[in-house]
Amino acid sequence: MKRLSCPTGPIKVLAVLVLCLALASCATYTPPNPQINGVVDPAMLPTAVRTAEWDIGAVRYAWSGKGINYYEAGLFPALLLVRNKSGYSPMVYAEECRGIGPGGVEYPPYPVAAAADVVFNSTAYKKSAEAAVVGGLTGGAVGAGLGALIGSGFNGGWGAGPGALIGAGVGILGGAALSQQPSMEQYRATLYQDIATYAWRAAPIAPMGLMPGYLYFPANLGIHSLRVVVRYNNLAQTYIVPISNPVW
Repeated sequence: MKRLSCPTGPIKVLAVLVLCLALASCATYTPPNPQINGVVDPAMLPTAVRTAEWDIGAVRYAWSGKGINYYEAGLFPALLLVRNKSGYSPMVYAEECRGIGPGGVEYPPYPVAAAADVVFNSTAYKKSAEAAVVGGLTGGAVGAGLGALIGSGFNGGWGAGPGALIGAGVGILGGAALSQQPSMEQYRATLYQDIATYAWRAAPIAPMGLMPGYLYFPANLGIHSLRVVVRYNNLAQTYIVPISNPVW
């Protein structure tokens, strides 16, 4: 039997990332280790809520200038950041969070599939997809817009460990797997993965751990704050967290 040789150097790294991304796309998602280095500490944000147990911050999505503008596509993505300073392992469920608009009106976030549908049904998506396909744009100009805020705006990215693989994986999808002119199906898949990869997921936040993730709300509602419920040790605490502008 002929033995296949293994790639070395940068080619090996690229192959591993592409393989990991392909496997992740067809497997049940396992949340990354919440102790992620390199993401801004929520306590650094001017509007953060700081307690003895945890710091909670929120940052509004900022369009990177490449790919689709999610605001124009009907979404208001807000990045939630929770730093656990306690000995507990608290949980935050996206479905219990609310976006607060003028007059105190509250709005539930979209589930990932619903958020994607809002984007795919928008005029902005159709124009962006046609520009990518007809105009011959490569993957680097297509997606990973949500990751750009985490990867570039916050101290150089996700840092070492499983979080780095997520960021790199999306980059590989945009730069390598779609290095050629994308089809409409590839463009759609890229955006869906962008939305799903960076969405907030309910997972225990380890002591001293940091958990980031987006909540997706309808656009143009004037949402300025998040209501966040932190559950731990059979208790629940609710916090109102104003949404900050990105820290660049």
